[in-house]
Amino acid sequence: MENSIYCPYCYKYTYLTNRGGWSNGQTQYWMGECNSCHRVVLGVEEPEEHTMYPLPLPKPVDERIPEPIRKDFEEALKCFSIEAYRAAGVMARRAMQSCCLDKGASEDKKLNNQIEWLFTERIITKELKDWANEVRLTGNDAAHPKKPAEDKSVTREDTKEILDLLEQFTNVLYVAPAIAEERRKSRTQDKSQKV
Repeated sequence: MENSIYCPYCYKYTYLTNRGGWSNGQTQYWMGECNSCHRVVLGVEEPEEHTMYPLPLPKPVDERIPEPIRKDFEEALKCFSIEAYRAAGVMARRAMQSCCLDKGASEDKKLNNQIEWLFTERIITKELKDWANEVRLTGNDAAHPKKPAEDKSVTREDTKEILDLLEQFTNVLYVAPAIAEERRKSRTQDKSQKV
């Protein structure tokens, strides 16, 4: 049993209190009560799979990421949580393009050109450029159908990897600088109060 989830009812990260269950030998059913809103989720545990109903929410995206990017990223995570992997790939790609536009890339260029522009302008490193292109390419595979023999399916693993890359990309561009700035302000404020 998973003891902590993002509650599908109150949207808080919470501990679940076990309220009982039943097993038929192979499958175990249990009820978990949210310690925040006190509503109940149903857990179903089988040898190879664990599921909750309603489905728990994905972890929230850091508030320090600009809202348009954050909303796209959150939608990608929600799609992933319900196993809509192509939709998650498309939304991850959209979030990446939103990052490029936020950092000053031209709106009339393709995403690969926008990523290249960020690299040329030294806004991102070669590694970040590579990460961004992986998100772009998987998003392209998800968005553009091809002939059945050529169509590359976007798997859970593909999508999980690009969501992880997108998270690291946004952490480097937005979250880490915001944390550093918060620390600088806190240190400056501490110094001024000591004077």
